[in-house]
Amino acid sequence: MKDIRLSDLDLLSLSILVNLYEHQSASYVSQKLNIPAPKISRCLKHARELFEDELFIRRKYGLVPNEFSSKLYPIAKEIVESAKGFQSLHQGEIDYVDEHFEIVAPDLVSYRFPNALMGAIKEARKELTFNISSWTQSSLQEITAGEVALGVCCSQHCAQCGYGHEVNLGQYQNYLETIPLTTLDKLYLVCKQDHPILKQEITLESIADYPFVNTVFGKAGQTSHEPGPFQQYCTAHYLPLHTEIAITSVSSLFDYLRSSQALALIPYSAVFDMVNEIPELHACQLSIYESHRLYQDIKPPTLYLIKKKHNDSVKLNWLIGQLQLLIGNMMHA
Repeated sequence: MKDIRLSDLDLLSLSILVNLYEHQSASYVSQKLNIPAPKISRCLKHARELFEDELFIRRKYGLVPNEFSSKLYPIAKEIVESAKGFQSLHQGEIDYVDEHFEIVAPDLVSYRFPNALMGAIKEARKELTFNISSWTQSSLQEITAGEVALGVCCSQHCAQCGYGHEVNLGQYQNYLETIPLTTLDKLYLVCKQDHPILKQEITLESIADYPFVNTVFGKAGQTSHEPGPFQQYCTAHYLPLHTEIAITSVSSLFDYLRSSQALALIPYSAVFDMVNEIPELHACQLSIYESHRLYQDIKPPTLYLIKKKHNDSVKLNWLIGQLQLLIGNMMHA
């Protein structure tokens, strides 16, 4: 690889690289950053020429980072995060804030609450800032290390924690605390706009007739190989089910469903807002009767806040209270 001149690097291209690596979908990054798709493509082309590497490989369900991109990502991420410090500059003057909080959450949770949280901070005149990133497999470690203040994740069943609620914290059990937010007992079907299931009665049995996508979004301690609630239901009731793939990114899920006859069941109502922006896809809520059938013998997932033990600053506790209120209300909207 040729020597890289710092003058050839631009922050926008690095930010796009970071988001493409995390979400693996150019269309999703375009919507998230509010940047036209052609500009995303131009910046990616510029980065490929600059680093003399393809960086991403196009697959059926999105852009997959290659080995060099995986090495580049942590460096680019650090640069982008450092650059966010310039946001504290307002009209040429530095606005000193007391505390900054890093938050990690599944995209289908964080999609809704940032604007409302910023409004609450402004109304309460709190001197604090926050940044929200996607929940990843390393999030529990980052919270334990103090790199992240709060995490939002879901768990269906696992080891008992100090609050008497269930969440799988694995090896971090002694270092982290959990706060329950809400039970995710509603289900939303996502599929192609012209999927044949939309012309028939949608039941658990009719869903099992089609290929299924196991979604693993922000689940603490759960790997993509572990069955979700619908898979557990089918096993318990001897329903044949073909699980086609397990996907950990909502943007990759949407890209995959565009060209597949597969179905996905999501426990987050925010999926309506996101799918409304994608004309090729359709989302609908499963009937209360069918959801009750599914969760009659299987524990529904619960959404939790996770924080490091003994981290009890006044502003952090205020932030926790706001998130409890906002997320609890929005998950039932």
